[in-house]
Amino acid sequence: MTASLHRLGAGSPAAAYYTQDSQREAKPDKRDNYYLSDGGGVWWSSGGTVVRHGAAIDAASFRNLCAGIHPGTGKPLVRGAGPGHWAGVDCTMTPGKSISILWMAGTPEQRAAIEAAHRAAVERALSFVTAEGLITVRTGAGGTEQHRPRDLIVGRFDHYTTREGDPNIHTHCVFINVAAAPEDAGAGRYKSLTHLTIEPERLYAAQLGVGAAYRAALAEGLRERFGLQYREAGRGQWEVAGLPETLLEAFSKRSEQILAYAGTGASSAQREIAALATRRGKEELPTGPKLEARWREELAACAIDPWLAARHPERDPALAMAAERGREREAPFDPPEIPGDGAVARAASALFRHESVVARKDLLQHALEVAGLTGIGVDAVEAELAQLERDGALLPLADAAMVPGASACWTSPGIAACEAAMLRAADRPLERTWITLEAVEDALEHAPHLSAEQGEAVRHAAGRDGVSLLQAGAGTGKTTTAAALVAAARGSGLRVIGLAPSWVAADELGRSTGIPAQAIARWRHDRTLTAGPDTAKRPDRPAVLDADTLVLVDEAGMVATRDLEAVLSAARSAGAKVVLIGDRRQLASVGGASALRAVADVVGRSAVLEQVRRQTVEWQRAASVLMARGEVEAALRAYAGQDRIELVAGAEAAQARVLAVWSEQRAAHGEDVLIVTRRNADAAALNARARAVLRTEGRLGPDVVTLPARDRDDRPVPLALAVGDALRFGESLPHLGLRNGNRARVEAITAEPEGGARLHLALEDGRVFEAAWSDLAQQPRFGRKRPPPRIVHAYAGTAYAAQGRTSSAAVMYVGAATDAREVYVGLTRHRHEARVVVERDRLDALCRQRQEDARIPSTDAMVLERLFREARTYSEKVNVVDHATDRVAFVRDGSLGTREPIGQGVDVPRVMRAARLLREAMAWLGVEQIIVPTWRLVDAYGRRLTQAPARATRALVDELARHLGRPDPLPERERGHQIER
Repeated sequence: MTASLHRLGAGSPAAAYYTQDSQREAKPDKRDNYYLSDGGGVWWSSGGTVVRHGAAIDAASFRNLCAGIHPGTGKPLVRGAGPGHWAGVDCTMTPGKSISILWMAGTPEQRAAIEAAHRAAVERALSFVTAEGLITVRTGAGGTEQHRPRDLIVGRFDHYTTREGDPNIHTHCVFINVAAAPEDAGAGRYKSLTHLTIEPERLYAAQLGVGAAYRAALAEGLRERFGLQYREAGRGQWEVAGLPETLLEAFSKRSEQILAYAGTGASSAQREIAALATRRGKEELPTGPKLEARWREELAACAIDPWLAARHPERDPALAMAAERGREREAPFDPPEIPGDGAVARAASALFRHESVVARKDLLQHALEVAGLTGIGVDAVEAELAQLERDGALLPLADAAMVPGASACWTSPGIAACEAAMLRAADRPLERTWITLEAVEDALEHAPHLSAEQGEAVRHAAGRDGVSLLQAGAGTGKTTTAAALVAAARGSGLRVIGLAPSWVAADELGRSTGIPAQAIARWRHDRTLTAGPDTAKRPDRPAVLDADTLVLVDEAGMVATRDLEAVLSAARSAGAKVVLIGDRRQLASVGGASALRAVADVVGRSAVLEQVRRQTVEWQRAASVLMARGEVEAALRAYAGQDRIELVAGAEAAQARVLAVWSEQRAAHGEDVLIVTRRNADAAALNARARAVLRTEGRLGPDVVTLPARDRDDRPVPLALAVGDALRFGESLPHLGLRNGNRARVEAITAEPEGGARLHLALEDGRVFEAAWSDLAQQPRFGRKRPPPRIVHAYAGTAYAAQGRTSSAAVMYVGAATDAREVYVGLTRHRHEARVVVERDRLDALCRQRQEDARIPSTDAMVLERLFREARTYSEKVNVVDHATDRVAFVRDGSLGTREPIGQGVDVPRVMRAARLLREAMAWLGVEQIIVPTWRLVDAYGRRLTQAPARATRALVDELARHLGRPDPLPERERGHQIER
């Protein structure tokens, strides 16, 4: 059930795919040409400039418009019309298989009602495309100006079967590459043109949202007509509740055929190539009574009445399982961001768990997916969204470019207030001295192994700012630097505590520095529980912050805004000093926003560790430096130039090669070799292969037991265990002192009569213990039943599991779309060697999509270039302050100000570059603090330069003059030593 997009070829030949007689589609009561014969298909037009909306399509008119020719006059409608003119885009809208089965098994009246609901849903989806401005036209020099067209022309073709003869209602909506120019766009070379070619980039970006709009409209129509209920079918889609999966599979021969060719986990591009490779002519299929008879036979073999099953959704086991999961799922620590049970409120709250700013495209898509599942339709979603804006529950931050009067993105009042509070708590320049200069120099004297760069980082972090920032790239020695800082703090009489976004990172910080450390979530939880009057009497109360406390926050780049605000606000209230240690280039926060980036703009200056010490090979160390600076593509090209990247066709062959490389690296560098990948499914498959390799080598015994467990996606799975197995815990178990992410080796297994087992485990930190399998799960609360343990094999893992680890060598498996952050993490874990194995078919399919003939394989050079393109993609999360008109006002009271356009004549990139150069010059001069931080000089978008407060400006000049040994250029009476806030 989707809205799939397919780019057509050029000119009239592209129309032949829809008009030729030889490619026919079987329908029970007739044959229609695939996709058009004279009298078949209807036009859809938003403006009626060339064709009449709802009129029948004839083959000649369709062919002419595909070539950019006016069907009535025969004259060109657009520049470049003719044989070389690109015809357009086919957006095919298809319901879930359960709808087609109900249509197949229905009476003539039921079939007609389903067809009517489908056509109405397609109509609503096309209206959604125009209303959201998803297809534009371009004008101006180089086509830089985008406009909403006055008229979109779409050819609609309704079909009813697959190429294997299964029932499959779907409509091909061909967006013709001819659209009416807007009234105000006729200028320059476009002045004489009434029509322009289309730009479908936004349509491709919002493809999932268009499909969600179609499904929501269809769900509403069928619920009103038949009272149907729906269940989740994955990826935001739904099926009719009550119809079992076995029935759907029986009439999904084409899907199974494509899946068999492309393989499990194939990308959409791979499935498209598989569909082309396995396509056969529909003239081979039976038609009319013969096809109806075949359907009746297949339905009888299933022994299920689809309409009867749809009338009893309560019997659907999938609904019961979903309800059970909902009851077992614990409520999150932070309540939903948007109150209410509407589709938009639920979707927004889900998105706000991972983002501080939600884009229009994403909110509409997720809200429409929720609406489809509940059957309430597109209009209800739009009405709820408008109401939430009026009520102030959603705060608009920017205007949508192509939707007049609409918002491009939103935040919530709570998130805006939280981020402003975080920035206020971070703004503590030159507050006082916590760590004395003598203690710093003494600590550095006792750490002669530190480099000059590390020594300067310690001096900076120990400075007089209440919040200091140490940005450390992967492998630059941040833990040894932090240990020296801890020694200096203790030498100054401070108590030092550590915090990190995960227990694994907290434990590593504690081991490397000798300080007590906690996961921030636990620290927040404990502070909430112990906020009452009996706090002092509790033995498990969290460490109390005071003016003699130093808080080290490790992996600060992965800390969410709410967590960082809690830490910084508590520290400011107590007068404690905070040092944030992190890397913005590695994996981002799961909880939402780029909190470290926002704080860095406020703090103004940070110490930076760039000298990589982890890698022993010079060129790999240089590549790590490049990645730390954001040049991941250049670093990956270096690995390709050194023959460290292998392209292997097929997932099975690629994973086999990963294990072969893994074995080679273990033979050369020892057993400490990581396998890093993106998807949990790939990690599970690689773990199974790794166990087979180890068993062949005699390093792993036979499977002793197979026990119920939960995988990385929290799904129930059987887990085979053998003596020697490496395990990873996926949740913290306080009753056993185990953390989420801890690893252990199975030393012994004792099977129990009831089917369980006792395990003797050796942890990575040296601890050894024995426990029953059932005890390796979280203790149930509130009368819930105990879930299976969340444990997986630990030979391969995702980049999130690998961040923060160091190994002798590593092999990175690229089996799915990747990005700069994951490549950075995957290629900086090792000391001696790293290799990359790439599943070639996925990238090959992406390359073929852009070819005129998708059947021609891509070259290795083309595939590598596509990989490099992915490696330069950074998905930086957006902060609320990025949209503030006046950042000073936002930090002061959370005021976002009035949205305004960028002023004329302001070269935004040059203004921002000048601000960055100012900050770099100040850092080079060694000034302790930038008195006027960059963000106070330049607003969120560089729209204007704001006048710095006079006293702050004078303080800046005074500081520069003192550092340079120059006479004070300002009279004593004009000096300002306080920062105006």
